[in-house]
Amino acid sequence: MNRLKRAKARTVLCTSGECRQIPFMALVAVSVLTFAAVYLSSSFAYANEHMLGGRAFTPPSQTIPMGEDWDKQGIHHKTPQPVDLAVALDQQLYPALGPMIEQFAKDNGVRIAVQNGTCGVSAGLLAEKAADMGGFCCPPAITDRLPGLKYHTIGIGALALIANPDNPTTNVSIESARKLFGDDIRDWSELPMSGFKPGTKEPVRAIARLHCKVRPGHWRLILDNEQHFAWDLTEVSSIKDMIQQVSMIPGSIGYETLWHIGRQTTDDPDRVKTLHVDGASPRDNGALARGAYPLYRVFNITTWAQNPAHSELNDRLAEHLIAKAGDIPPEYAIVPVSELRRHGWKFEGNEVIRAPR
Repeated sequence: MNRLKRAKARTVLCTSGECRQIPFMALVAVSVLTFAAVYLSSSFAYANEHMLGGRAFTPPSQTIPMGEDWDKQGIHHKTPQPVDLAVALDQQLYPALGPMIEQFAKDNGVRIAVQNGTCGVSAGLLAEKAADMGGFCCPPAITDRLPGLKYHTIGIGALALIANPDNPTTNVSIESARKLFGDDIRDWSELPMSGFKPGTKEPVRAIARLHCKVRPGHWRLILDNEQHFAWDLTEVSSIKDMIQQVSMIPGSIGYETLWHIGRQTTDDPDRVKTLHVDGASPRDNGALARGAYPLYRVFNITTWAQNPAHSELNDRLAEHLIAKAGDIPPEYAIVPVSELRRHGWKFEGNEVIRAPR
């Protein structure tokens, strides 16, 4: 089993009229023991009682205590040059929101350092109070809910199930998807309406990238934890490996966001095929917004509440990005927050906390 690798981060310094790459120092992660203790204590309470899939969200009211000294700290940027704001974004929000942040910096005559990273990088920077804003592609875990930290939803993106292009299957139910990734369906011919002719055998090979294990949503909407996956699961460490494995193995099934799939298949868009789930296509933004397509990732940004870390400039940037979410180019496959509100998703403040029923 391959170990997950850290994504390489790069930084762009946005000043009035100029944006250029600069180095950005690595961050110390939140204590492993703290993560484990809080996560294990909360996992049972938020397990889904009705299906093998896990909870999509954590309650915003629960935060992890950091101590009085931490509470009194302000933001201390670790950029090599002074900046007005330091922002860390996951690898999909970085290109999607980056141009908006650059324009905001130019229009307001401010300096903003933007780091390209992962949910873990954002969490580490925020825990160090070295970032004014963090960007996540997963809903926050309990351990991400720091005192005074507020989450704001930009939108959601479909988590597409992908299969080998030679597989005749076009649609699976969410229950069948869980059985395919688990041990209940061991051959595609066992799946009703799979498209395989009688007597044809094609063993199922589940491929998974088990990132962000402490966070709800994403792949955990399929199966809540790694123990539920098939005993012969092939675990990959990168998005590139996911696409490669599924494209090479006839009976494979995996998952990824549409933007990442597109980036990895520019030379051959038919390397993998996306499956409908419960009759809904992951490419149907309307179905995703209505809650008809059940698998998705949630894209959030953060601000600090009224405390030493608070910044009015950061509030203005967050408001700007939320307002402009509908202008994110279609290739990023993010359904904006305005559509979620229109279709009845439940919010607490600016954070989405439940899909429409």
